[in-house]
Amino acid sequence: MAAPAIPVPPPRSAQAIVRRIILYALLFALVCVAAAGLSGLADRALSAGAVLVDDDAGLARSLAFTVIGVPLGAGLWWFLRRRLADPGERASLVWALYVTAMIVTSLIVASISLGLAATAGLDGHWRPGQLASGVVWAGIWLWHVRLRSWSATAPTRLVGLPLELSSVYALAIASFGAVSALSALLSEALVDASHVLAASRPWPIAVLQGFVWLLLGTTLWWWHWFYHRVRSTPGVFADVLLVAIVGISAGAGLFALGTTLYVGLRLIFDTAPSNEVLAPLDVAVATALVAAAVWVHHSAVLAQREHTARLAGRLVISAIALVGAASGFGVVINALLAALAPTLSAHVPRTLLLGGISALAVGAVAWWVAWRPTRTTTTADAAEPARRVYLVAVFGASAIVGLITLLIIGYRLFDFLLDDARPAALIEQIRAPLGLLSATAVVFGYHFAIWRHDRRIAPSAARRASIGRVILVTADADDPRTAQLSAQIAESTGAAVTVWRAAEGATLAPLAPADVAGELASIQAPRVLVVSLPDSAPMIVPLAD
Repeated sequence: MAAPAIPVPPPRSAQAIVRRIILYALLFALVCVAAAGLSGLADRALSAGAVLVDDDAGLARSLAFTVIGVPLGAGLWWFLRRRLADPGERASLVWALYVTAMIVTSLIVASISLGLAATAGLDGHWRPGQLASGVVWAGIWLWHVRLRSWSATAPTRLVGLPLELSSVYALAIASFGAVSALSALLSEALVDASHVLAASRPWPIAVLQGFVWLLLGTTLWWWHWFYHRVRSTPGVFADVLLVAIVGISAGAGLFALGTTLYVGLRLIFDTAPSNEVLAPLDVAVATALVAAAVWVHHSAVLAQREHTARLAGRLVISAIALVGAASGFGVVINALLAALAPTLSAHVPRTLLLGGISALAVGAVAWWVAWRPTRTTTTADAAEPARRVYLVAVFGASAIVGLITLLIIGYRLFDFLLDDARPAALIEQIRAPLGLLSATAVVFGYHFAIWRHDRRIAPSAARRASIGRVILVTADADDPRTAQLSAQIAESTGAAVTVWRAAEGATLAPLAPADVAGELASIQAPRVLVVSLPDSAPMIVPLAD
């Protein structure tokens, strides 16, 4: 049976693509102009009677933006809305990128404006401009969220991208609010009464302001993460975002733990005033707690993903911990060399040494847990492309850093010899790059040895994938079975898998060779896949854009 003619638009020309880019960029600009004008007018309406000096220039600007931006934006949208009745238009990448950009932009502006208005109100200040801007942009956000979900205007490409990006932003806002609120509470507990009296605002106000951001961010994050099920969104980009969140939260938590340990060591071994030593402790403890909560939740979600994503998350944490441990090792060498310079006070090398020990201890423990150096490396482990890329990237970056530090040491050494300075000056000049060089040498040597070992036990690991790329044609790219099949193919072959979606109503129908040309002439589709094998009849699959 011959494949039916599919009513899909023909391939777009460069002119059509440029037209779409210009029109949607213009629509984005007009929406922003109209929002600025409406926000300005709403600001004047809300602040009526409270303004001491009239701003005629501001009123003229708001009126111009509103009178020009709103009608032109509405007219352009009316024109583009009619074109969206065409399925090919909704399948445009430009339309999908416009919706994503506008949703993310409006969410950021609306949430920040409303958050600033609320926190200023808690501090006794009335900010009508921020409130007006927040309300206007919130309306724009709701409008575009509706466009994304309405079948008549919903993009058919990059469907989950705006939700994924919005959830990451909301998580950042919630984390910032939690750290602010917790640090304000801890600061009140750690700082003595003289600092409280000198504070610019009462600590309960700071706690409430942090709680406002926490509530706002958590609400938005829950709405995206759970209600819209972003946590279970399949795809490579979703995995990358999840790995990034796990890595960033782990990095923030490790840095905060290192700072906390540094404060504790200074309290024991340093002679500085306690208030000076305890100054960073409130933010460090709050950051550690919040980062731990974020890391635990997202690590549990990452544990349900495919093996490649889980391995990537572990390697990212290992890399972050390695940077911290190597930095700490370099600072320890720096501090030991600083102790040799008689012109320096004992306070400087001691503070450096305590900081280096803190970073080295926290980073080394985290790296040991993530990398597991004592675990026996199997042939399958050595054949992992992610592991091999990680090793090459680490010792490659170490080599580059080592080369740069060698050049710096060489320059300062020759500068010292030509300047005939004191020997103590040479130590002062080269101790920092020498410490960094020592750390990079250790990192390079270890990872290069591991890479050589992996090459010996799995010499063909780089050629494990006999198939370079697999193209999977499916009628429903969003079907979980399609994602499962794609993952199974990638894991079993090691090849990259590209999913192509067949046009709606397309069927795999074998044809006689003489009928292929005639059948192609009757099909309208952006792309057509023709499968022809020696022992079977050719098949035609019209593909969606």
